[in-house]
Amino acid sequence: MRPVHLLLPLLFLTACKPGGAASDGAVPGREDLVARTLFTATGSFDAQADARERIGGGLRRATWTSRPPLDAAGVVVQYDSDARPLSWRLDIRSPRFTAQDLAGPDAQAVTTTQGEALHPVAGSRLADTLILTTTQGLRVVTRGYATQEDAALLPAFRR
Repeated sequence: MRPVHLLLPLLFLTACKPGGAASDGAVPGREDLVARTLFTATGSFDAQADARERIGGGLRRATWTSRPPLDAAGVVVQYDSDARPLSWRLDIRSPRFTAQDLAGPDAQAVTTTQGEALHPVAGSRLADTLILTTTQGLRVVTRGYATQEDAALLPAFRR
């Protein structure tokens, strides 16, 4: 019998590959976009960031302008350094994909204090996020981040 800690990386890889256990649907390329978005938000590409900084109150920021990890002109992730997987905001400047591409075809349209947004379906790996369209591009916000930093968004998470 294998120790559980040796099986976890295999489970993670299976869940993240297209068509894997946690697939977000059958749209080609969408799974890669969701996975890359999550990897960006949770720190997998921080070493390639153009800037990393502490901004106070336990928050940090990583910025990519020269080689963003997503197909966009620039990416900024702001996150709670103590709870990064659960509490982050990702700003995507001039993305070459849409909010619907990221949220999935069955995402629910919701109204927020910041305008219209998409709330991915419960089975999506982005289910606990809102995807807002901004003048600069897209903003993806987790419920954890909204709870701590932008409580006006919380009603949009309720279904």
